[in-house]
Amino acid sequence: MRVGDHILNDFKALNLEERVGDLLPLMEELKCSHLPVLHEGKYLGLISEDDLLDIENEEDRLNNHIKVIKPYQIDPEQHIYEAIRIFGSGNLTVLPVVNAEAKYLGYIAPNELMWDLGQQLGFVETGSVVVLRIAIRDYHISQIAQIVESEDALILGLQLRSDGGDFIRVALKINQLDLSRIIKSFERYSYEILEVYHQSLFDDTGRDRYEGLMKYLNI
Repeated sequence: MRVGDHILNDFKALNLEERVGDLLPLMEELKCSHLPVLHEGKYLGLISEDDLLDIENEEDRLNNHIKVIKPYQIDPEQHIYEAIRIFGSGNLTVLPVVNAEAKYLGYIAPNELMWDLGQQLGFVETGSVVVLRIAIRDYHISQIAQIVESEDALILGLQLRSDGGDFIRVALKINQLDLSRIIKSFERYSYEILEVYHQSLFDDTGRDRYEGLMKYLNI
């Protein structure tokens, strides 16, 4: 899951002699809102659609607007999790891949990373999701795993998200379709459950099937 395994090179990087008026149509054609800029063969940064729209004179060259070029980049040896963090922090549509010598190697795109993440076990395997709200001081992954495993289940994936200054949301992908017993176990340990996405045996459809089975067995 190295960044270097997902590099794309289907368009050329810009140079500082590019005319501003030519770049917005190019972005529309490429369906992206950011383009990498090089100077004397070295990576300089990203120019964004928003920054181009703020430039009044379309005849201007990029070298007159170096200050709006932002130095977003990532090393090819980084993990794609770091790439996702940078994509989110900059709301980027393109992330240039640059080595230690400032050589531009290409770029990565969000949809490419989503495809890679979609192949991970936590997304491919069938299961259900429960979302907990936990005070940061009370977050212990070992206890959460023990509760899940005590019900003969496994955690396939886990995501953390801030939920106010002192709390986090913990989303668990679990390899069971019905989380009823696990939910009860979390409640016994006083965990706050925010959301559950599962197929309970005792939802409306499941309850009808269950009652029908009981009637059949009692015949």
